[in-house]
Amino acid sequence: MKILLPPLPGQAVLCLLIIALASMITGCQEDTRASKLDTQRASEVSDARLKQAQSNLLATLGQSPTAKESQHPADNTESPLTLAWNPPMTREDGSSLAPGQISGYRIYYRMKHKNDFNIIPLNDASTTRYRLEDMPPGAYEFSITTVDVDGLESRRSDPVEVNLI
Repeated sequence: MKILLPPLPGQAVLCLLIIALASMITGCQEDTRASKLDTQRASEVSDARLKQAQSNLLATLGQSPTAKESQHPADNTESPLTLAWNPPMTREDGSSLAPGQISGYRIYYRMKHKNDFNIIPLNDASTTRYRLEDMPPGAYEFSITTVDVDGLESRRSDPVEVNLI
């Protein structure tokens, strides 16, 4: 059984068509706004993660305000900056690296305006800190590599910039 509706007058059809088009356009606008918000939010999250990573690294080097405050004794004498790192637990290929397989580290450094790196060899696997107290003032870049007992050296870590004043 079919139910037949009476034909709609011309204005009613036009009104329904306008309502349908308006809802489609509104939907498109909402989708566009939503995608802009998603992109903006992703960018904000990415920026926040980058700032947190930089802050953590600078805190390790004594460069953040909170780390500086904790390093200054009451007499306001400055404590020297220290590079600090965690020993790797895996090799570059993903296989495990036991602490007994590490023979030491190499610290690569240069003044930022120079091209050549200098190397500080650390032949003790338990050394994971290096004080920068004897370095002359300047803007430096540091990277660290791990050396295993067979003499194999890892790639350099991401560089860290430190301003020694």
